[in-house]
Amino acid sequence: MKITVLAAGSRGDIQPYLALAVALHKAGHTVRFAANANFSTLVAGYGLEFFPLQVDSLAFVQQQQGQAWLESNNPLKLALNTVRAIRPTLKPLLQDAWAACQGSEAIVYHTFTLPAAYTIGQQLGLPCLPASMYPLPTRAHPCLPLNIERSPGRAFNLLSHLVLEQFSWQLYRPSAQALVNGRGQVAGQGAGRVGFTSPYWQLLRERRPILCCYSPTVLPTPSDLPDHVHVTGYWFLEPPGEWQPDAALVAFLQAGPPPVYVGFGSMGNPRKAQETDALILEALALSGQRGLLASGWSGLGTNSPVPDNVFVLESAPHGWLLPRMAAIVHHGGVGTTGAGLRAGVPNIVVPHFADQYFWGRRVAALGAGPPPIPRPALTAGRLAEAIREAVYNLTMRQRAAAIGRQVAAENGVALAVELFHSYVGV
Repeated sequence: MKITVLAAGSRGDIQPYLALAVALHKAGHTVRFAANANFSTLVAGYGLEFFPLQVDSLAFVQQQQGQAWLESNNPLKLALNTVRAIRPTLKPLLQDAWAACQGSEAIVYHTFTLPAAYTIGQQLGLPCLPASMYPLPTRAHPCLPLNIERSPGRAFNLLSHLVLEQFSWQLYRPSAQALVNGRGQVAGQGAGRVGFTSPYWQLLRERRPILCCYSPTVLPTPSDLPDHVHVTGYWFLEPPGEWQPDAALVAFLQAGPPPVYVGFGSMGNPRKAQETDALILEALALSGQRGLLASGWSGLGTNSPVPDNVFVLESAPHGWLLPRMAAIVHHGGVGTTGAGLRAGVPNIVVPHFADQYFWGRRVAALGAGPPPIPRPALTAGRLAEAIREAVYNLTMRQRAAAIGRQVAAENGVALAVELFHSYVGV
């Protein structure tokens, strides 16, 4: 079967869907992976056909509007900055997504960054399977990206999900309608009206399977989720078969006790990079730990000299690297949180944006790490204290190891492939 997998966003948004695409390819399908052009090299390592979506996600987060969006600290600012930053990218994004699906027999898509893929599937008459990185509307907790720490009740929780679902769809709907009408550079299979309500409601009516690629160990499945919503476990991307770690990295790891990993992925303001570097280096010194800094998109650790007991790397597969750490400091993205917990060592979450605050609280609630430290409140002293607790608290280390074993035992990708085959009748 010819399948197009659609994903867009930062590496945290891309990587789980690439893991699924690789698994579908290994199951015998011809897979085209469509994602931001930044990730062509990553995808090439897995031998998949790559279709570039012409949106530069790295340039986006480094622009003023992108930074304002990432630093939105309340729901109103998040809504306003989302409109300003995201809306201009949607028309070319959907045009590319349409082109990527031509000649396919099925589509799998990222529901949060590409909800309009539902419309593309409708227009092309293709099986179109939604896949989410986030919990779907439920009364069990508020909507994750809104960062509502205390809720007045279950009805409010459900309402918060529905409001964000509808807001997100209204952001996309004009571009989806233009695509259907053929007013852009591409045209659908005839004009039609794009529904006012979110595709989520269409999916509920159709009882189409929805895949959720996070762990039921980390967040138990709410009792009010429909039975066609499947929480599969995380979709981990393993390194390509020929991958080998850098010799300098191996030498550093062998030269002393396990270091503390610090990496914020696509988060972080490049204009504050030197300040962040100084803070982290001071925290490592105060806690008496060796450090390994993953530079990420903000260039962490590359803006000033680092001591001999700190190593800076661009990237390495989390599945290989993180179990070799004493503790893991990260931003709390859903994928990084999954990889950090699977590693079986304590996680220290420094949330920067949206759902990261929720995952930081979950890590602490599981006993696998200290309470999260929001990036605006981060100081060298607070981070050093959290590192000491993560490294020396035996109960926390035992709990993190137990959670790691449970997460590692879940084979989310295999279950997702099985559910895909059931849906398309393979």
